[in-house]
Amino acid sequence: MSDTLVAGKVTVAPAQFVQVKYDAAEIAALVTDLARQLGVSNPIELTIDETTPLAKIICELDAVSSDAVIRISAQSGALENTKVLTTLGPVQTKVAVGRMLLRARDRMREDFADAPSDNDLTREENAAWDTYCAGRLLRAGYEIQEQRWRYNYRNRFGFSDAVDADFDRLWAADDLGWASLFPGT
Repeated sequence: MSDTLVAGKVTVAPAQFVQVKYDAAEIAALVTDLARQLGVSNPIELTIDETTPLAKIICELDAVSSDAVIRISAQSGALENTKVLTTLGPVQTKVAVGRMLLRARDRMREDFADAPSDNDLTREENAAWDTYCAGRLLRAGYEIQEQRWRYNYRNRFGFSDAVDADFDRLWAADDLGWASLFPGT
């Protein structure tokens, strides 16, 4: 028995889950469809840590090219159905992995060359990039709760009309560079 499931260009590890009720084949199908809809043709390796209910998710590229492998590491809570704990949430999976695929796609652009690795992002940088990605996912037809992302953004940048205006700018944008993600740019 292999510890990974390979489905086309998508690899999911582990292939069988013990602590959560996730199905690697279902996850691979969701990620494959998501990548197709978002225009991401790179190979994708998704590793899920089922030993923690936390929800951190990060991505990295092995190179900055159109054939780079996108490596996504997720804690199981990032993919969990929040109404039925320990079960896979297809909507949550699409939103979490979709943000990472958009980040990976961004990282392949020259105007994101200065972006730190996901592990080195500040909370503010993470909130701004998440806002930018979530807005694009909404326009791509995914189920996104704008208020959740607005509240996250406000928690990092403050509660003011200026912060809300900047959130709206990121939320509506489609082609920003790294430096343009931050207030006043």
